[in-house]
Amino acid sequence: MPGDVNDGFVWAYSQHGGYTVKTGYDLIVQGKMETAGQISPQELTRIELKKRVWKIPTLPKIRMFLWRVISGAVAVADRLNSRGLGVDPTCRLCNNGVETINHVLFQCTTASQIWADVDVALPARVLQHSLEENVAYVFDAMQDLSKTETVRRSIPWVLWLIWKNRNSVIYAHVQESLERLLRVMFEEVEQWFELNKVQPTRTDMNTRLEGDDIWRPPEDGGIKCNIHANWRNAHLHSGVAWVARDQRGNVLYHARDAITHAPNRFVAELRCVLWSLSSLRDLGVSRVTVAVDYHEVIEALKKPQQWPRYRILLEKIRNLKEEFDSLDFEEEKILTNRIARDIAKSVLRDGRFQSYLALGGPSWLHDRIAGETIRSDV
Repeated sequence: MPGDVNDGFVWAYSQHGGYTVKTGYDLIVQGKMETAGQISPQELTRIELKKRVWKIPTLPKIRMFLWRVISGAVAVADRLNSRGLGVDPTCRLCNNGVETINHVLFQCTTASQIWADVDVALPARVLQHSLEENVAYVFDAMQDLSKTETVRRSIPWVLWLIWKNRNSVIYAHVQESLERLLRVMFEEVEQWFELNKVQPTRTDMNTRLEGDDIWRPPEDGGIKCNIHANWRNAHLHSGVAWVARDQRGNVLYHARDAITHAPNRFVAELRCVLWSLSSLRDLGVSRVTVAVDYHEVIEALKKPQQWPRYRILLEKIRNLKEEFDSLDFEEEKILTNRIARDIAKSVLRDGRFQSYLALGGPSWLHDRIAGETIRSDV
């Protein structure tokens, strides 16, 4: 696009235009599917299991271990030999069978004993299945209400314990009592869930409920400008509005307008920021805090280099920012941005496409503005 902004790279497969590992991985998977015509059932199962891993309530290191297990990236004899290392393929714990990931975690006699001791007996038919099927079986067991909560919670730690015990025996030549290992494991599980349990006190809950619906005023000497862009789809106009208030909550100005088609809400919101800043500059405002209830917009305004797709709009905002003595952006809750939201919604809802800039607040929202002013003084 012509302009004063330097050319740059944009990653077409993310919202912000910057590369992320997730979008890169998704693109590779999609490419494999298109090349092969159809992804294999085993690979599809593997992908679904990887998605489940990151939702499992456990330690981050255990989640990473489980991801490596499903990816086949665990250093057992079978995997090492596939890389040309030429090690003895026999399992060194039971001396019975090839040491694969599936064998170590499910088929080895030591693993079977540990699973039995935690009351997750693996049926013989399960043991003969593939690694993906066995992992899916124990993942499903975490939702099996016929088992105790302690057992369901412990399953990720059991897999980790089996692996750690195998390494301890092979490399450190130490074999601890399985009974003791399991006791320590259960204690760790209980402690982890206790530390990660959210139990807000009554006082905390009351404070949160009382504070969530309160509009927070700006610092003395500045004004706070709440903005909103009411975007519905790429084919309709968007309603935009801003409301500027002082530290006592009094409305100094408010404005409304309709902007032409925007491809998404993000662009509409950035254009709303530009419009509101231009208006405030023309009014001679020098110190302002712009409040937005769209988290991604706040992130883009704080770190524009990470949103190259929208660099032209962000560069325009940056240039406007230099014309103010003080300009900050803060994230506003939807609940406390309702005045600006209602004014913006009135554009499409009531067909109010004529723009305006007015002193004070709109009469039809007078009572709500007054109510927020009273609460902000409390």
